[in-house]
Amino acid sequence: MSRRLKLASGGLILAIAAAAGVLVALRGLEPRLHRSVTGALSEALESDVTLGRVSLAPFPLRLTARDLVIRHHGRTDIPPLIVVQSFVVDLKPMDLWSSTVEHVRVDGMEVHIPPKDETGKRPLPKAGDGGGGEGPPLVVRRFTATNTRLAIIPRTKDKNPKVWDIYELEMDDLGAEAPARFRAALTNPIPYGTIESAGRFGPWDAAEPGASALEGEYAFAADLGTIKGLRGHLDASGSMGGTLEQIVTRGETRTPDFTLTALEGASLPLTTTYDALVDGTKGDVELKRVDIMLGNSPLQARGVIEGTHGLRGKRVVLNVTATAVNLAELLQLTSKAKPPMARGTVSVDAAFDLPQGDADVMDRLELEGSFKAERLRFADAGVQDKIDTLSRRGQGRPTDESIDNVASNVTSKFALRKRALTYRGLAFTVQGASIKLDGTHRLGSRTLALEGEVLLKASASNTLTGFKRWMVKPFDSLLRKNGAGTRLVIRVEGTQDEPKVGLELGKTLRGQ
Repeated sequence: MSRRLKLASGGLILAIAAAAGVLVALRGLEPRLHRSVTGALSEALESDVTLGRVSLAPFPLRLTARDLVIRHHGRTDIPPLIVVQSFVVDLKPMDLWSSTVEHVRVDGMEVHIPPKDETGKRPLPKAGDGGGGEGPPLVVRRFTATNTRLAIIPRTKDKNPKVWDIYELEMDDLGAEAPARFRAALTNPIPYGTIESAGRFGPWDAAEPGASALEGEYAFAADLGTIKGLRGHLDASGSMGGTLEQIVTRGETRTPDFTLTALEGASLPLTTTYDALVDGTKGDVELKRVDIMLGNSPLQARGVIEGTHGLRGKRVVLNVTATAVNLAELLQLTSKAKPPMARGTVSVDAAFDLPQGDADVMDRLELEGSFKAERLRFADAGVQDKIDTLSRRGQGRPTDESIDNVASNVTSKFALRKRALTYRGLAFTVQGASIKLDGTHRLGSRTLALEGEVLLKASASNTLTGFKRWMVKPFDSLLRKNGAGTRLVIRVEGTQDEPKVGLELGKTLRGQ
């Protein structure tokens, strides 16, 4: 028994000694590994490389390192090409003699793609062109990264770097000559949300990163409430393909509860389908075509989404057209009143400009264009009665009750700035009469300040009945102007819900 115990003890001591010897041997390898890693990276990437502590563990075989900094050609005028807080390489014994690594895990990595030089090229290392370039390229079978930031630095100083915050990234067969499969999860700042994408990327074009191929699919979920003035949940999905500098993307968005909070109106469902061209090196987007469905109203848009140096977010510049907007639905965005004050069909052609900034959307939004509303009828019986009366008088048939529920047409040029709508040539027409106005409509206070003229087909006396008709008849010739039987100058004040119309008698008589 004693002999067996001694043999076992001796075996344990030998095992401990062997393990200790392995550890000592591995510790002795660490300085050489440090020099090997920095030397290989420096030579392969033609860069200055600094590296913190390197350690090697035997069970499982694993290399751990910290504080890696790679600066191409010693460029100190721009951020380092790559900064890594820590990385872990899981190895198999055979990996020590091959060009394949099973798994690399990286945390806290920042990649800065430098701006283009005078020749239009980005000064980047060409992997494989260094002294070690004769051997096969290093292939990482599985690469995972957390807390990664990719920043592409523009050449022009009036542009901000395009930054992608990638909190999860997985790539397979990275470094191979074929495209690498990827899965990524990103944070989008404005509107705040998450983007999940998967597909194939590469092979990486070190001489011109923008030419690196990319294809895949993505899904985006965002809270529009992170943009002041909006509310709603947006879901988007689509496909992408092309190169990093010219990504062709197609997709659709769904917002079931789109709301303009500043107007205190109701919400409407909003869906879009789009074709766009994205410059992944800048983050700018050219919207080739956007088909919009707001409620049951179809609109079309095209334009650009682009950044400006020193300003947070993106500027959106669009041309928006529509031929069949449902006015009743559109008015729901501006008022919760039910039913909407009017119904009809609206066509629009407008330039849309939403600059960057943290202010409310309605304070930043600028619109300029024209619209036409056809077959307009008012929900309020009192308002519609006034329209019917205007048509009867305009036709010289003030007591004809068969003229009822008259449809109106409205056209105008307009501009919206700082929540104020300015109308130029606002024309309101019904059978027998037309009204032409200029002025403003302030959306915040919902107040009106308009002035213009009323043109009636009939002479002034024929718009009245009884004693009034004979009292006005001597003035028929005085009020007959501009090809109309009667011309009156009016002003419209009050609120959009309760407008007040007043006659400018002096201007009417003077023909101003």
